[in-house]
Amino acid sequence: MTKVNDTKCKILGVALKLFGCKGYDGTSVRDIAKEADVNLASVNYHFSNKQNLYFEVFNNNCIEVEKQLKEIYKEGMDLGDFSVEMFNFFMDHSHTLLNTFRLILNESIDFSDAEGVCSDSLGPPAGEILLKLVTDEVGEETPLDGRFWVVSMLISHITHMAIIMSSSVIKERCNKIKHLNKKTQVRNIRLHCASLINFLKAHPHSEWDLDFKIDV
Repeated sequence: MTKVNDTKCKILGVALKLFGCKGYDGTSVRDIAKEADVNLASVNYHFSNKQNLYFEVFNNNCIEVEKQLKEIYKEGMDLGDFSVEMFNFFMDHSHTLLNTFRLILNESIDFSDAEGVCSDSLGPPAGEILLKLVTDEVGEETPLDGRFWVVSMLISHITHMAIIMSSSVIKERCNKIKHLNKKTQVRNIRLHCASLINFLKAHPHSEWDLDFKIDV
C-alpha cells in the first residue's frame, strides 16, 4: 500500500469511528485529523470537506463489507449455510456494524447529494449472492418479486439480531437467557431460511408483482 493510500485508509477508519460515536454534527475535521495523526491539509486534500468525507466513509464501508461477504461465500454453500456465515461475520465485526447503522440513521445528512454512494451493489449487503442462493432453491421461474422478498426478509433478520446481540446489555444476558444465545440465533436463521423458501414454493405466482425489476 502506498503512503497516500495508507493515509487515506487511516483517515477513513478514524472517521467511521468518530462519526459513529459522536455523530456528524459532533465530529469536526480537526478531530479526525488529530486522532488519525495526520495534518488537517491531508484530510482536505483527500476529501475536500466533511460531507464528502462522510459519504466516502459510508461508501467505503459498503464496498468493504460487500467484498468480505463475497470472500466468505464458497461454492456448494446453500442458503442456510451462507446466511449463518453472514451472521457470524456481522457478529465478528459488530463494532463496524453498529457504526455503519449509526451513519445510516443520521438525519443531519441529505443523501440526495451523495451521487454514486453504494450504487454498484444490489440493495442489501451480499444481495446478489443471496438472490442466487434463493434462485437455486426455487428456480428462475419463481417471480423475482418473491425471490427478492426472501432476500429482504433474511437481511432484516440477520442484521437485526446481529445489532441486538452486539449491544453491551444483551451481551451481558446472552449466556443467561437461552433464546438470546448465539447457538439459538444460528438455529433460528436456518429455520427462517427453510420457512421462507417453503412459503415461496407454496405461494401462487399470481400473488407476486410479475413486472418487478431490480435497478442496480
